[in-house]
Amino acid sequence: MQDEGELIPSERDEQIYAAWESGKSLRILAREFSTSVIEIDRAIDRCLPPFTSVTQMRAFKREFQRMEDIGTKYHAKAMEGDIDAAHICARINERRCAMGGWTSVNVRLDPYRAQTQQQPSGHDKITDVLLRLKYGPNWTPLPENGNGAALAPPTAPSADDPDRSNSEQVATPLDRDRDKPAT
Repeated sequence: MQDEGELIPSERDEQIYAAWESGKSLRILAREFSTSVIEIDRAIDRCLPPFTSVTQMRAFKREFQRMEDIGTKYHAKAMEGDIDAAHICARINERRCAMGGWTSVNVRLDPYRAQTQQQPSGHDKITDVLLRLKYGPNWTPLPENGNGAALAPPTAPSADDPDRSNSEQVATPLDRDRDKPAT
């Protein structure tokens, strides 16, 4: 862990940082300042802010605010009819969306797909036609709750029902012969 004295850049560190920002390589800076490349790298690090999640969030907020400010300027010009400003405004908006994580991968904005999803599928249309043929033109589909229509509770079969099962059937002589074990 670095101590506090090492995080504060000296005047020499500031000079090294300014020369590095102008485009000079670390090796050229090491020759000019008569020190090692590692010491040049450390001097540049002392001039840069620490790389933590807090500093990164601050930098992100500042950059996002800059994009908002410049976007407002170009949006006003675009609304006056400036085509170039409208193009720049659209690019700024794309960049803000990318910074915010809004991409076409996680946000679907396809209006054609949204409209076709609201219409019934081909299967539903065919089913509707067949049911109208079976039940007549006044047939209406049941409300879709996912379970279909409720079933009526079971009832006991009546005595005169021909499909009634009778578990107490009387055995006939044919049944007795058939059921005899083969000996």
